[in-house]
Amino acid sequence: MDRLVLLLLFGAVSSVVVGHVLEGGSLLSLWNAPALLIVFGGSLLALAVQTPMYLAVRSLKLLSWLVAPPQFSLDQLLTKLTTCGNAYRKDGVLGLDRIAQAEIDPVMKRALVMLADGQSLSSIEKSIHLEIETHQEKDLYAAEVFDNLGGYLPTLGIVGAVLGLMQVLSNLAQPEELGRGIATAFVATFYGVAAANLIAIPIAGRLRGFIQQRTRYHKAMIVGVMAIREGVNPQLIRYRLEGIDL
Repeated sequence: MDRLVLLLLFGAVSSVVVGHVLEGGSLLSLWNAPALLIVFGGSLLALAVQTPMYLAVRSLKLLSWLVAPPQFSLDQLLTKLTTCGNAYRKDGVLGLDRIAQAEIDPVMKRALVMLADGQSLSSIEKSIHLEIETHQEKDLYAAEVFDNLGGYLPTLGIVGAVLGLMQVLSNLAQPEELGRGIATAFVATFYGVAAANLIAIPIAGRLRGFIQQRTRYHKAMIVGVMAIREGVNPQLIRYRLEGIDL
């Protein structure tokens, strides 16, 4: 579990709430059920209209990375490539095929299967590059869903504030209630701006970081697989890739 990310998100929200209390505000003043419904209900429904179902499902799968972040370790990749290189030099394509069947990374598995099938370097490289770019494009679109949510939240917050002010102005006969009513109206703006800038937009940025890291990992993998096909010594493959920053 990526506890640091979840802790930072919690800390960001808590810092705003604690600051509000230190300024003399009360926690109860931040609670407003109608504002919650307008901001979060309206934003999520508007997002549902914009987002195709397959993209929504994919974005929720990406969201699980915050709890169980993917691991793209250069050391693990180098160990895999060294094992593959040694198997290829010792047992040929049969050794690679055996390793490919046990591989859990779908891109790595596809590359090893193509290598074991004796396909040319150019065809392997083109096919794997296309697969990497396709995965990257689809996941970036899925991460953009949270950016879109970050756009709807402040807007619906303003809508909630306007609706609240309309209620206040319709009751000018009770001037002693104006201050309280205006403060309540702006709770919706707080919900929208805070949720967008403290939760939705940071999550989108974090997911894009994971996607870019995975792309660099797979591109390094291609370099290693090509070197195996060329018969390069596994130790030399390790030297070639050790300087890559994932």
